[in-house]
Amino acid sequence: MPAAATSAAVRAAMRKLGGLLPRAHRPHSTTTGPDAVAPPSSHTLHDFNRLLAALARDGDGDAALRVLRRMRLSSPACAPTAASYTSAMSALAKAGRPADAASLFDDMLANGVAPDRAAFSLLLHVYSSHLHLPAAAHSVLLWMTGLGLPPTPIDYTDLIFSFCRAGRLHNAFQLLDEMRALNYPLTPHAFAPILKAVCDNADIQAADALISSMRSSGCLPDVVVYNIYIHGLCKIGDFDAVERVIYESARNGWEPDAVTYSTYIVGLCCSGHIEEAFRQLEIVVAKGLQLTAVGLNILLDHVAQNLDMWVGKEVLERCQELGFVVDVVTYNTVMDHFCKKGKWLRVLKLFTDLLKKPIAPNVQTYNILISCLCRAGKFHFAKYVFSSKGFVADTVTCNILIHEFYEAGKEGLGGGHRLPILLGISMVATLQSPLRI
Repeated sequence: MPAAATSAAVRAAMRKLGGLLPRAHRPHSTTTGPDAVAPPSSHTLHDFNRLLAALARDGDGDAALRVLRRMRLSSPACAPTAASYTSAMSALAKAGRPADAASLFDDMLANGVAPDRAAFSLLLHVYSSHLHLPAAAHSVLLWMTGLGLPPTPIDYTDLIFSFCRAGRLHNAFQLLDEMRALNYPLTPHAFAPILKAVCDNADIQAADALISSMRSSGCLPDVVVYNIYIHGLCKIGDFDAVERVIYESARNGWEPDAVTYSTYIVGLCCSGHIEEAFRQLEIVVAKGLQLTAVGLNILLDHVAQNLDMWVGKEVLERCQELGFVVDVVTYNTVMDHFCKKGKWLRVLKLFTDLLKKPIAPNVQTYNILISCLCRAGKFHFAKYVFSSKGFVADTVTCNILIHEFYEAGKEGLGGGHRLPILLGISMVATLQSPLRI
């Protein structure tokens, strides 16, 4: 559901329940005191659970906890159920409070509410994906199984991803074998984290075996799986194998996408094969695809380093004409190379071009420009940029100013020794208060 629709649903539910939500609450418990008196309420359990579901979608953990407390203060017919707790846990997890979500599960048990499969699955997800505790998540899986609540394929996939991220591949393979034993459908999503882990270890032989295992299990590798595989091949510099994988894509039932070619181009750039990277860029354009912003930025960086910064600028302009997605990092990359060559007018031109686009410059953009202007002796320009509305300087800005004004003062640039030094002191003093340097 879109954010606007979710917010509207929450507001509607809040209006219906009126002043139902008290301010005071304990963040880790919904247990009420022994002397609590239930105020009269005409609202049903269904009303409360609808509100909790809306708060879960909106990620409003505080409000969800208040609703739970209010439910316990209401009539016994409105006492929180497993579904109520699950929605509140989801709201807390979405609000970036996974530890509180796990604590709320304990609160549910303390209040005598039996968790259902959905509650266990959410707890497993919190441990595996939010708290990054695969061992705890695996304990939840065993707990579910012991209670006669078989984990779902999604639970297994969640845990496989968590084990892979922790580098525990043997546990991930064991879970995959369990899924086979349970006759659960094996999807590319279950294999992908394992494949990524073996490719990150540059174990292409294991990657080949895993892809063969997918096919023998009736699970056809998709574009995501092949993109991971291609990234692994690029990592070891086996570009002939990459070409072969792309060439055989139609026969193997998948179609290369923008990520495929972006991964390939980045790999070529990192290995110094700039000309071949441009050949692949031509293929991307011919297929009507777009490089990812990350791929384009890396291509521009290597072009400027290994060929010429002017070529990098031409590539940037051409990619913009083709409608490629260009972000602030793209501009920072090209500006930085011109800055290193002392081409301050070109840096200034790129900066003004950036301001004309729906791309907001970040502090790194300003730092590159200020550094370039200072090196060129344009201290008044640098001061003007520093004072620009909306620019919030950081410690890097301060270090740039200290260094550049000091060097300029030593060399007597900018109208004598005193002018650049005084300007530098003035600007750095402005920084000292907010940054506390």
